[in-house]
Amino acid sequence: MSKSTSVLGTRLKRVDAKGKIRGEIKFLSDIQEADMRHAAPVFSQVAYGKLLGIDTRAVENDPDYIAFFSARDIPGENQVGVILEDQPLMADDVVRYVGDSVGILIAKTAESAQRLSRLVLVNIEPVPPLFSINESRDATDNFLHETNLACQHQVKRGDLDKAFAEADHIIEAQFETPFQEHYYLEPQACIAQVTPEGGIEILGSIQCPFYVQKAVSKALAIPFSKIRVEQSPTGGAFGGKEDIPSETCTRAALAALILKRPIKMVYDRATDIQLTSKRHPFQMHYKVGVSKSGKLLAAEIKLEENAGAYATLSSVVSYRSAMQALGPYVIDNISVESKSYYTNLPPTGAFRGFGSPQAAFGHERMMDVIATQLNMDPIEFRLQNIVRVDTQTLTGHHLISSVGAEETLKTAADACDWTNRESINNARWKTGYGVSLIHYGNCLGAAGWFMDGSGVKIKLHRDGSISVAFGLIEMGQGALTVVQQMTAEALGVEPSRITVLPTDTDQVPDSGPAVASRNVVMTGNAIRDAASKLLPILNEAAAELMQCDLKEITIEQGEVSNIRNNETLSFAELSNYLYLSNRPMDVLGWWHVPELDYDAASGVGEAYFTYSYATHIARVKVDTLTGQVKVDKLWASHDVGRAINPAGLEAQIEGGTAQGIGWALTEDFKVDEGKVLTDNLTTYLLPTALDVGEIESILVEDPEPEGPWGAKGIGEPAIIPTAAAIANAVSNAMGKSVTHIPIRPEHILDMVGE
Repeated sequence: MSKSTSVLGTRLKRVDAKGKIRGEIKFLSDIQEADMRHAAPVFSQVAYGKLLGIDTRAVENDPDYIAFFSARDIPGENQVGVILEDQPLMADDVVRYVGDSVGILIAKTAESAQRLSRLVLVNIEPVPPLFSINESRDATDNFLHETNLACQHQVKRGDLDKAFAEADHIIEAQFETPFQEHYYLEPQACIAQVTPEGGIEILGSIQCPFYVQKAVSKALAIPFSKIRVEQSPTGGAFGGKEDIPSETCTRAALAALILKRPIKMVYDRATDIQLTSKRHPFQMHYKVGVSKSGKLLAAEIKLEENAGAYATLSSVVSYRSAMQALGPYVIDNISVESKSYYTNLPPTGAFRGFGSPQAAFGHERMMDVIATQLNMDPIEFRLQNIVRVDTQTLTGHHLISSVGAEETLKTAADACDWTNRESINNARWKTGYGVSLIHYGNCLGAAGWFMDGSGVKIKLHRDGSISVAFGLIEMGQGALTVVQQMTAEALGVEPSRITVLPTDTDQVPDSGPAVASRNVVMTGNAIRDAASKLLPILNEAAAELMQCDLKEITIEQGEVSNIRNNETLSFAELSNYLYLSNRPMDVLGWWHVPELDYDAASGVGEAYFTYSYATHIARVKVDTLTGQVKVDKLWASHDVGRAINPAGLEAQIEGGTAQGIGWALTEDFKVDEGKVLTDNLTTYLLPTALDVGEIESILVEDPEPEGPWGAKGIGEPAIIPTAAAIANAVSNAMGKSVTHIPIRPEHILDMVGE
């Protein structure tokens, strides 16, 4: 048997840190292949119109020109929609946004490919575009697709009319949240090449290798078995490399298939920002009934999302925002409608939180609006309505374990000394505090349950070293380190023995997308499953080699012991014996989320198998002379179930919080007639170290029985509460309600002038 190695809970250094610090790890831009050619997209400069033709004569005589491919060259199905089949790989009759690709140009160098792609003439007959949610919803003709409604989800529970009639107060408010650009450091990039057997190999900066495999198979009419997708070291993603690589990799693969040579495509920054998906803008209406004592009785919530030109992941965003529309509070009577509308803007898709940050902004601003009207302390109001063990979520999910919401709220309040908080105000500066409490459904939830499984392959080598292949990916969040750590714990060996391999579709079964904070939960449980198959083999071999009973064998810290006589041998000796005795030395592990009791028609039931909880409290200083908002300090308390690597968790919290500060204050995404104006760092302002302020991370451990060693996800929860906490703090400082973000200086000055 394997005893605990005390690996879990330790602050291991990232296994990829040295390679990245020294510049030894090669990203796509650094990789070259023999006889490689370069690709650049040719895309529409018109927001909406009929594609009449494409003229390449201006580039065909250039010495660097190789080829141009369009929809007519696709041998399979011209379709790359991730969930809905509404998006062509390359537009063939209609273009729906500035950035809609109509073809791919191949040239000798990356520079010439980008230069020549801009010289291709695309003849489009313009059609009046629709840019806003209201325009799209209210349109009676000129639909972008069969309808302008991309998707919708709802929650219907209780007797709403009766509950509103019994309420002492009915409070209504409206809120809006904007686009957000991922701005990962490494842009979209891939290399595609043909194998000698006529298959396709793709190396990409991607989140979801199995999505890419499916997209390439569909468009090129090649079976999965001939398509290998490997993830290269990826310089950031945040959801922006979930859906988009299905487009970029498939287009490059098409060119590689036709030209029979490697094709590399790396977007420049302006192209990346114009063509790729963003965070969904939301507009939200809340109507909430409460008793005079502050008990939530009824809520009617309408969420509307701007899906952009194609649905991509809008269905997931719409679902998740609906399931979490009123936050971690008990309410028996509720109606939620969440609808996404097509517009002639860049598609909006996956972005850290999947609609949860937008919903959190709505429900946490609403909690403060209600508390203010009832003259109640914001934290006391939340505590009166908070979910606990043996209560139900807004969807009617009965919670029986790992409900750390209250503890995160109380630990954050204690850390900032909420009851004694000081507000230092003078003629110019105003100080404010704001709290935000959230829950986040782990993994894909009931709507994506059918694909919510994940695998690993553990291979033991005869020298005692171990390699692990897993189906999710490392995109900067520290997954390689945690996978190494969990494997060491499961097998009873030192982490230094373990090498985590790049994610490769040939190594593991389809493990779904690397999204929704799935990595620790899914991979950890798959590791435990694999270990449960490998450990009996190890123990049996050890007992045979040491001539003792199976029950007398322990494996700990890489040492194999006979507890009866204290005889030991090294893990390397045992591994070599396995090899020599012809025993299996590799195993496959798999885990799937437990079945969920959920009714899709009403949105009632177990929307997710478990939830992470978090509270952020922000202290801000508002300069009423310049309108600047400074986040002075932010306390971030997170229920993580069990801390696998506390250092990694704190890094995730700090990074997500910084991203949330940017969305709340500095990232003002601008579009004019479908053209993105903020396409570089001089116009799209990411927060710097001076903008972030101090972040105090607090880890709450309320173990989840279905999680590996009790762990739950952290990647998404890290960003979700931040913007609402800041908006609540600014509202507190100014004595006036903030209804939208980013909170620009002119908004503060307007408040001052009111």
